[in-house]
This record gives sequence, structure tokens and C-alpha cells, in this order.
Amino acid sequence: MKEASMALCLGLTCMPALAQQRQVTGTVKDVNGEPMIGVTIMINGRSAAVTDLDGNYTISNVNPNSKLTVSYVGYQEQVVTIGNRTTINLTMKEDNQNLDEVVVIGYGTMKKKDLTGSVASVNTKDINQVASANALQAMQAKVPGVDLQQSDGQAGSGVSMTLRGNRSLLASNNPLILVDGVEYGSTLDIPASDIESMDILKDAASTAIYGTKGANGVIIITTKRGKAGRTSVSFNGYLSFNSATGVTKSMYGDKEVQRMIDAKDYKNMLSSGDWSSASKTTTAEDVLGEYLDDGTSTLSIYNDKSYTDWLDMILTNSVSQNYEVSIQGGSEKTNFNVSLSDMIDQGLMDGDQYNRYTGRANIDHRINKLVKVGASLSYVYKDNDKRNSGVFGQAQKMTSITHAYLSDGSINATPNPWYIAHCSPLMDENGNYQRNVETTRFFGSAYAELTPFKGFNFRSQFTLDRNNSRDGLYQDYESQGRYQSSKTTYISNASSISTKYVWQNTANYNFTLNKVHDFNFLLGHEMTQTVKETSSISGEAGQEHYYTSSFYDVSKITSPTATSSYVKSNMVSFFGRVNYSYDSKYLFQASIRADGSSVLADGHKWGYFPSFSAGWRISEENFMRNTKSWLDNLKVRASWGLSGNSAISAYQTLATISSILPNSTDQAPMTMANEDLTWEKTASLDFGLDWSVLGSRLYGSFDYYKTHTYDLLYYKTAPASSVYTSQLDNVGETSGHGFEISLGAVPVQNKNFRWDVSASATFSRDYVDELSDGITQYVSDNYNILKVGSPVSAYYTYQVENCWGVGEFDQYVEENYTSKGLTFTKPYDDYGDPGTPKVVDQNNDGVINDDDKIVYNRSPKAILGLNTSLTYKDFNLSISTMARLGGYMYYSAYTLYTYDGSNWGDLDYWTPDNTDTTIPSPGASGQSSTAFKNAIAMQKADYFKIKDITLSYNLPKPLLKKVLASNARVYCSLKNFFTFSRFGDYDPERGGAVTFPLQKQVVVGLNVTF
Repeated sequence: MKEASMALCLGLTCMPALAQQRQVTGTVKDVNGEPMIGVTIMINGRSAAVTDLDGNYTISNVNPNSKLTVSYVGYQEQVVTIGNRTTINLTMKEDNQNLDEVVVIGYGTMKKKDLTGSVASVNTKDINQVASANALQAMQAKVPGVDLQQSDGQAGSGVSMTLRGNRSLLASNNPLILVDGVEYGSTLDIPASDIESMDILKDAASTAIYGTKGANGVIIITTKRGKAGRTSVSFNGYLSFNSATGVTKSMYGDKEVQRMIDAKDYKNMLSSGDWSSASKTTTAEDVLGEYLDDGTSTLSIYNDKSYTDWLDMILTNSVSQNYEVSIQGGSEKTNFNVSLSDMIDQGLMDGDQYNRYTGRANIDHRINKLVKVGASLSYVYKDNDKRNSGVFGQAQKMTSITHAYLSDGSINATPNPWYIAHCSPLMDENGNYQRNVETTRFFGSAYAELTPFKGFNFRSQFTLDRNNSRDGLYQDYESQGRYQSSKTTYISNASSISTKYVWQNTANYNFTLNKVHDFNFLLGHEMTQTVKETSSISGEAGQEHYYTSSFYDVSKITSPTATSSYVKSNMVSFFGRVNYSYDSKYLFQASIRADGSSVLADGHKWGYFPSFSAGWRISEENFMRNTKSWLDNLKVRASWGLSGNSAISAYQTLATISSILPNSTDQAPMTMANEDLTWEKTASLDFGLDWSVLGSRLYGSFDYYKTHTYDLLYYKTAPASSVYTSQLDNVGETSGHGFEISLGAVPVQNKNFRWDVSASATFSRDYVDELSDGITQYVSDNYNILKVGSPVSAYYTYQVENCWGVGEFDQYVEENYTSKGLTFTKPYDDYGDPGTPKVVDQNNDGVINDDDKIVYNRSPKAILGLNTSLTYKDFNLSISTMARLGGYMYYSAYTLYTYDGSNWGDLDYWTPDNTDTTIPSPGASGQSSTAFKNAIAMQKADYFKIKDITLSYNLPKPLLKKVLASNARVYCSLKNFFTFSRFGDYDPERGGAVTFPLQKQVVVGLNVTF
């Protein structure tokens, strides 16, 4: 009896404990009743399960008092209390602009609704649609404030990018790029499928936490990590069929012959003064009397039309490939994500190829409730074969009235009989030009997190970034670049080893008082050491072919020039941030960072960078209660902050000397020491408005900002009494302002169809406010300028209004000067001749000189983006467009008009019958036509472009189940196919340069997850 009573008591005691633990199952579907695969289920903030192919999940040993959190990208998060239920089915609703979405900020994360700074994000869909070696292109035309351009179409080429304009004169204006919280450098060589999120910090309140490196904005890349639940395998692959777009055309065939005829007619008419049609007596026989090296006459080429299209000979279509595989999964304690990728990017010339192989492993493990550890390891190998960048420009200057090969089949080395200095661009083939850049990079970090009590987290992370590169160049004595110069083989081999160590320690503490006072405190410490070693050897190697050993065997160099360097720098940083929110209505943030650097002299090693910001969520006020049915969010915010630009390299505070002559041991003073050097600093003020209505069916944001950058770094002339030529100093100031608009809408949404549309607009201006020692302007290259009161990035030259017509100059002088008692002085004897440039006399003083030069702003006045997405059942059509308005470019093709026997661009030049043009007559070869080339090249760079058109199809679920796949998507894209500008075929995104053309791509791809 006693034993039975004891058993009964034990049973009754255990029953509550057994009742506390149960199994919970359920199904997660979308609003259309379709099962959702890969939805994350969390219990009390910890991963517990991921839904399977049918949207089902199972969780064991669940406490009824626990809360179940269900989340999926692009859908509203749901939190439910489990209670006595054992089956919990959920329906997920899409969220166009999730206010609870977490964005990454400096050394932490924050809900979007609580942000007080200007932060933008790029969604995963846009990142995955990038068919490029650089995933940063996902931001183009989608993030206001970002100006991103690709000016070169070579394989593996990068992009140029600024955030909120230019502010520095000598230092870089590129934003800081971080990967998983650590500085990564300007070259983003991470596969798009490895990226979980891309967040852009634009105002100083957001970037000041990065101190000396935050002035140009910050881009934070977060890579994918594992999740608890079923292990999944993903494959992403595409083929890209590439061809040239935006090619600057050269004159070809009969058109080029006519240009030569017009040039001779012009000279005859100018000499005789008879500009009538009857004076045009020149024929092809009069201008085509030259012979090629094999005796072929240019006249015979004209007669049988056997012209040479040089661009067609050097350009080719190509196919690029990209394959990415990742494995993701985990348990309650350990999560992992492992990926491999292989990219083969073929350029538009034979021998132009970029290969990239990457591997990444992200692992997180929770040892117990208090301690969590993890590591992120990545390896990148890049092998880049490059073509001579001058080949394309050389091909455009080459005459088409020639043959590329001589009658014996050999390359015609000097195919231009009028200008033998032009060597054939084909001479770099067959190994005559070899350049290879090989890079290996290991980027790894390990961390430990300690959570001793609720709300507190301490994290310590150590990162090693090691980058090895080798750049080898072999130019045979028969290559294009050496044939007409020294006619000797040239070899160079340069290598560099860069190692960076970063140790970060951060402590975060979150707590709430009385349910309305939310606090977050961050304290941090960071130590960085960078060591870079470089060495190079170069020189001539006689008249020998070394095709096999090329640049690898430097012993072939007969007169070597060797250099080496060793640079080491250290930085120590302390930072802190406080966030406070009252009742989710009133938001405040303050931060400060102190950076100490070894590159600065004593007394100037430390810099301090504070920030303050505040926000008011008006939509949460009681007096807005009646708007709850349609107003989701209305927030105003303001911020101020100070950030820096770490543009000072090691030893730049010291005096430098330089060799007087190459290979000489004699040295001369070069740069004067300056121990007062300090960092550039940018103070930024930002006002913003965020809003969304109708269940986030319509949403947007607005920002207005002002920046002031001072202590600008620039070389100033050393005092006359000094033996030095220049001194690096903090000498100037710039300022900028602008506003940004972002809009989004879902005009139509039902069971089978959805239409999304988004738009962005950026309007910005920047100016030089002050230069050194009372100097008001610096001019370089005859047309680049830094001038007080003018844009930071600007050209400086004359303004050309068409060309002078027959008799027009005399009439102009009479009406504007002689009749007013003034005189006009010709800048050159041939100025005013018909068919020569008409330069605007800006101050009407009768003299064309530097006083008549004007400033041309290189930066656009507006950058616009419009993106739309149409989804019908499993089909999706997305279109991305952009426009750049205002701003000028130096269009190099407009300088190819001098009649020196070289070919021209396909230009609309002046003739007596064609006077509405700025391009002079091909026969006008005097000083006027050459002196004003730069002015003629100044062209407005407006353009509109359809960047991307993608049609995709999600394979049906029944089919996927048969192959055990959870989702699969096939797609086809047209990228960079349609550009509209005043330049016809030329693509202004190239910035006016006559270099490798951009690529247009037809991309077919597959994304599948098992």
C-alpha cells in the first residue's frame, strides 16, 4: 500500500512536467493557399524548424508558454503563443514594406521603423538578377543617392560609384564597403548568391560610427548563414551571350573616301574663294594615289570595295558562364552555409578573359545558453588575361582603305599609307602581347559571443584578410606598342602581398523600462594593422621572341629596373552609440568614434567623430488614431554627424626624395614634410520623411541633405625659399546639397496577378568653396579644373557654337564690334575661315582668351530610376530603366577630325551644304581647328537606358516534388540592350572614352533548390 501511494504521488508530480512538453505541428501557406517552402519557425528567438516541400513543420519538446515566430523574406512576421494547441496552421501575408524588417547598421541591426538616419536596402531579388562579376550593379537605378557607372567592357571590369556626389579633391570619393562587418576594399568579388542583404548608409549619423572611413557613405554586405531545419542544396547558373554595344563608329569605305574628297575640295575653295558647287571638282583618283607595302594601290581598294572593317576584325561575340552551388542547414545548436562558385567571363576580344573561383563557409554554433561561436571563411582565386587597352582606340583611328594582310598572308604592320605611325591592332595577336593578373585572397574571421543575462551581448571577432597578386606583362618587339618605338621586347613582373588584421570587440545592452522606454547601448573597440609589400622588375629584352616564358622569366631582361616597398600602418578605435525610443514614437540616437592612426604625426594622431539624430513617428500619435485604417507609417527624421576620409598613406607626413633620372642613384628633394596633416572631415545635415499607406500598397521616402567637407588634402606649391617642389596639406573646403526621392506602389494585387512599381530620383550639387593660399583655381590637362564656386568635378574650356559659314565671320565682326567702335582680334590667322570652329566671346571684349573659358559640370543634375514587375501566376516580367540628365562628358570621338591621314570617327563634319555642326571641315587643318578640340569634345551626357528586361517562370510544385526540389526558376534576360541618347550608337555610360565598348547580354539561367 505504501509503494502504491508513493507511485501515485510520483505520477501526479510528473504530470505537470509532462504536460509542459509537447509536439507542435502545422502547415504554412500563402494567401492563395499555396504551401510555403523554407519558412523559418523560431521558438523564443531560437531557430526550431524550417517548412518542407508541402509547407509542413514539426517541433518537439515545446513549452506551452513559449511563443512561436514565423518569418519569411517579403512577408509579414507572425508571433503566436502556443498555449494548449498541438496544431498551428498559419497563413503568411506579403509585406511590400515591412516596418519590422531588420536592416544592418554600423556594428548592429535595427528595425526599419526605428531608424533615424538615411539607410536604403537592396532586396535579394535584385541582387540575384545581376549577371556580372560585380554584385554592386544591383544598386544601379534602384537606390537614390547612388551614382554607379561602368565605363569599360573588358572581362571582369569594375564599376565607379559615388554616394551623394563628390566632396574630395585628391582622395577617393568611393564609399566604404564592408562584408560581414569588416572592411573589404573597393573590389567586390563575392558571388551574388552568397549575399543575404545589401544595406547602404548615406547620412553622417549612420556613417560617423566608422569615423575616418565613413565620409563617402558605407555599403554593408551581409553574407548568407545557415538556418535550423532541413538541409537544402541550391544551384544557380547562367550563360551570357555577349556582344558589343555603344561602339564609336569609324568612317568606312566610300564614306571615308568622300571625306578625303571633301577635304581637298575645301582647300581648293578656300584658296580660290569660290564656295559654289561648281568648285567641287576633286575625284577619288585625286586623293587615292598611295600604295601598300605589297604594291596594292588604295585606288584599287576603292574600285573593288575591298575595304577593311577594323572593329569587326578585333571585336567578337562571346559566351560567359557562371555556376554557384550552396548547402545550407543546421540544428538548434549548429548552423552552416557552404558555397562554391565558378565564373568564366569572356570579353569582346580574343584573349580577354576573367576567371573567378570562390569558396565560402559560414558556421555558427551555440555551446550553451551563454556562449555562441562561429567563423566565416572565404577564398577567392582570380585569373585575368587582359588585352592591350590601346587596341580599340588604335582600330578606330585606322583607315578602312587598306588591307589587314599583305598578299603573302602576313600581317600588314603599317596599313595606313598616309600615316605610317599607326600600327596594325592585329600585331598584338599570336602572343605578341600577353598580360595576366593573378590574385588569391583569403578572408576569414572567427567570433565568440557571450550573453550572460537578458539583453546583454558581448562579441569579440578577429579577422585576417590576406591578398596576394601578380601582374605580368610581355610586349614583343613586334607588338603594336613596341613596333614603332624602340622595337625591343619589354617584360615586367610586379607582385604585392597585403595582409590586414582586424580585432573588434563590441558590447550591446538592450532593455525596456515601464514598457515605453527602450534603450540600446553600444560600446566598441577596434584594432587594425595593415602590412603591404610590393616588388617589381621591368625592362627591355632585346629583339627576341619569348612567347612561352613571356613575363615569367625576368632573367631575359637586359637592363632591369627593380623597385620594392614595405608599408605598415596601425589604427586603434573606440566607439559608442546610444539609442532611445519612447513608446515607439520619439526616437533618438547619438554616437561617437575616436580613431588613432600611426600614419599621422604626434599631436595629430587622433580624430573624433560624433553624430546625433532624432525621429518622430507621427502615425503613432493618439491624434492620428482616425488614420489607422489607411496610414501605416509616417515618420520625420533629422540628423547631423561628422565623418572622415582616411586618405593619408603611411609616411606622407614625411619629406620625400626622388631619382633625378631613371636608373640614377642621384636623388633630389620632392615633397616637403608636413607634420600637421590630419584627415579630411565631412559634416552632414539630413532631413527625411518616410511614409506608407493602404497596407503598404503605396510607400516612399524623401531626404534633403547638406554637406560641408573641410581640411581637404591637396598638394600646394612649396615656399620659394624651399628646396622642395610641393607639400601635401589640408588646404580647402567643398560643400554639397541635394534631395532624394524614393516611391513604390502595388497598383494591382489579386490571386493570380500582381504589379509592383518603384521609382527613384536623385538631385545633387557640389561646389569648391576654398583652395589654398588664396588661390582660386587649379587647371590641369588644359581642360580639367578646380575652381572656387564651381563644381568639384568639372571641365574648363571654350564654348563652340557650330562652325563659321561662308562670309559669316565678317558679318559677325561688323555687327558686334565694328559698328560699336570695337575691334576683334583673331586668336589665329585662320580663325573665321568657313568650316572652322565658332568660339563664343563670353565677355564680348573682342579677344578669344582664357577669360572666355567656361566651366562644364561633369556630374549629372539628376539620376532617375524606374522599375516595374508584373507577376501572373508563375510568370514574372521585370523591367529596369534609368536616366542621367545634365552634366557633360569629354567625348573623345569628337577630337578625331584632324586631317593627318588617320581615319575619323563617323562625324557629321562641316561642308558648304552642311553648316549646322560643330565639327570642322576635314580640310580645315590650321590652328583654329586643333586649338579648340577640347571645346568641341564637351557634350551633354544625357541618356535614357533600359538596363534589364527579365522574363522568368517558376516551375509548378507538383513537378518539383517529383525531383525532390522545393523551388526552381528559369529565366531569360536582355541586359544593356537599349540606350537612347544624342550620340546614336555610342553609350554615354562609358563617359566619353574611346575604350573597350560595353557589353549587351542575352542571359539564360536556372535557380533551383533541393
